[in-house]
Amino acid sequence: VETTPTLEATAETTSTCLNASFVADVTIPDNTQLDNEEEFVKTWRVHNSGTCAWPEDTVLAFSSDAQMGAPDSVEVGVVEPGEEVEVSVEMKAPADPGRYTGVWRMKTAEGFFGTNLSVVIQAGEVADAPPPAPALVSAGSFELGGHIRDTGFPYADKMHYAGMNWAKVQVHYGQDASGLIAVAHANGFKIQLSALGSPGMVTQGGFEQGYANWVAGLAAAGADAIEIWNEPNIDREWQIGHISPQAYTNLLCQSYSAIKAANAGTAVISGAPAPTGSFGGICQPNGGNCDDLPWLAGLRDAGAANCMDYIGAHHNAGATSPSARSGHPADPGSTHHSWFFLPQTELYYNTFGRARKVFYTEMGYASQEGLPTFSDWFAWARGTNNAQQAAWLAEAVQLSVNTGMVRCIIVWNIDFVRYGDDPQDGFAILRPGGGCPACDSLHNLLGTR
Repeated sequence: VETTPTLEATAETTSTCLNASFVADVTIPDNTQLDNEEEFVKTWRVHNSGTCAWPEDTVLAFSSDAQMGAPDSVEVGVVEPGEEVEVSVEMKAPADPGRYTGVWRMKTAEGFFGTNLSVVIQAGEVADAPPPAPALVSAGSFELGGHIRDTGFPYADKMHYAGMNWAKVQVHYGQDASGLIAVAHANGFKIQLSALGSPGMVTQGGFEQGYANWVAGLAAAGADAIEIWNEPNIDREWQIGHISPQAYTNLLCQSYSAIKAANAGTAVISGAPAPTGSFGGICQPNGGNCDDLPWLAGLRDAGAANCMDYIGAHHNAGATSPSARSGHPADPGSTHHSWFFLPQTELYYNTFGRARKVFYTEMGYASQEGLPTFSDWFAWARGTNNAQQAAWLAEAVQLSVNTGMVRCIIVWNIDFVRYGDDPQDGFAILRPGGGCPACDSLHNLLGTR
């Protein structure tokens, strides 16, 4: 029996003014091919994104994974706030063919600070590296699924009738999902797991390896698809001060390699960002919150497409036809993509140059009909009824099939209940009294699966 390793606490600087952000790979971009035992120099350009100067004893130190013959650290020294510096480390490609990743971080006598900096190489023949986009996983036609609360699958027949052959469940770091996977398969469903960590984990040096080992275990147990984290662009899910497309890409790539080694048939989905325009259209400085479009652009620029099969996405703020581009009750004059399914899909798909399809791990419409009044946070959904929920879900599926941009929609949700101010019962397609208008509208499109 394999056990999930416990993440060990790694010394972090107690200074709140020190920070470092990745700017660019000056040499050896990710997935550079090198001969076995070839010597090379990796150079990063790094920005002092903190509010104070880095002290004289600042070094770039090896943190985790493959050290590749490099020293434990190299001197960096004083760098003023706002300045950039290039830091180089001499390394040597390993003797054995394969894909290798090394993780480095800035460090002072007090401890580590700043984002992870990664070096990713292919030592030896390219054929030994995992392909960027496994054709057998990525080329499938559109499929539909549902996010379930009751993992005993009491509604399996209704889900299959609605054309669903996927089920989704969220699992938390360290959780054994082998029983859940087996039950899903026994009920005729592929299983998509959203693998959640806690915000504080990301402050621990080398946490990526422990997480990667865990999701590899989920893949080995038969998970059909795994979403790596959840909404890592906001501080509810990723520690404020550490939010970074590069840092997330480091986690994604380590997880991708581990999952594919454990089960090549398990699809890897990037963690869906929270769709939002609340942060000024940028990733805020010093590891602050990030709007979803600059977040995705940052993933693209960091090479994340090489480490995923599908682009993870959430859409659960719609209150119009999915093809609409304006007229949302919350802000009728707004055209922001987060309110509208088709514009959001187009933007996500195009951000990665149409090289990866979108996988909606949450997609739903809240219906007020037959339920206690929604909280003011969801006042925009009070005018939506069951018939609209059913029609809009069916239209979203039809758009997905017609455009070819979407691999799968996981409907949020099947059978959840009210959770404080969050109307999870409103999103449920099983309505009060046991009816399911959306099951009928979806069945009319997809048949029983």
